[in-house]
Amino acid sequence: MNIKKTLIVSVTVLTLFVLGVVLFNSVVMPVLVHQRSAVIVPDLQSVSEAQAQRTLKKLGLNMRILREEHHPGIPAGFVVSQSPRADETIKEARTVEVVMSLGARTQRVPELRGMSLRQARGTLEREGLRVGRVARVVAEGDAKEKVMAITPAAGEELVEGSTVDIVLLVGGQKKRFAMPDLAGQDLLFIREKLRDMGFRISSVQYEKRDGVFPNTIVGQSPPPGAMIREGDSIELVAASSD
Repeated sequence: MNIKKTLIVSVTVLTLFVLGVVLFNSVVMPVLVHQRSAVIVPDLQSVSEAQAQRTLKKLGLNMRILREEHHPGIPAGFVVSQSPRADETIKEARTVEVVMSLGARTQRVPELRGMSLRQARGTLEREGLRVGRVARVVAEGDAKEKVMAITPAAGEELVEGSTVDIVLLVGGQKKRFAMPDLAGQDLLFIREKLRDMGFRISSVQYEKRDGVFPNTIVGQSPPPGAMIREGDSIELVAASSD
């Protein structure tokens, strides 16, 4: 009786063992074999496409370019955004999708000559550009306001959002000034100041003057006290460095 019972127990144990081995090999082992380790997604923003590929490959991840779009602050060929985001956790062999930059969008400077300032501003805004500095040149009488010149010139390409400087002709009376005495003044400082006031420096001649610092003004035309109008030209003489 004991032998029979022992035999039954042994067969039962053996059967359970075999079933356990089969279950382990067919269910548990595949799960363990195919289980992938977790990886922290790196930050790829502003990284070049090649560098992003290398970084992900080292971590056992793949990369797919989702799309390309213009971006004002990221050069062409660099990552704008990614999914999953940086520092998220994913399994090995998964794919990180990225958006690549096409660089800043550019616009051609439109022709503005002959337009009023308002028309020029509207035209630039429609092209994604802005009015920069405006220099007004007064023409005596009832001259119609119009753009005389622009910088950069029409047809040049600028990054979207850039500014265009305008020289604007306007009607009116030119201001009159008494020509100051510029002798002894620094040439570079005075030249810039006169231009800011609307005068033109038609020429600068250099003469050797003993005991005078280079670029010191030693002569001028019109002379001190003469009446000049806004926009008139001025000739200067400065001490040379030789």
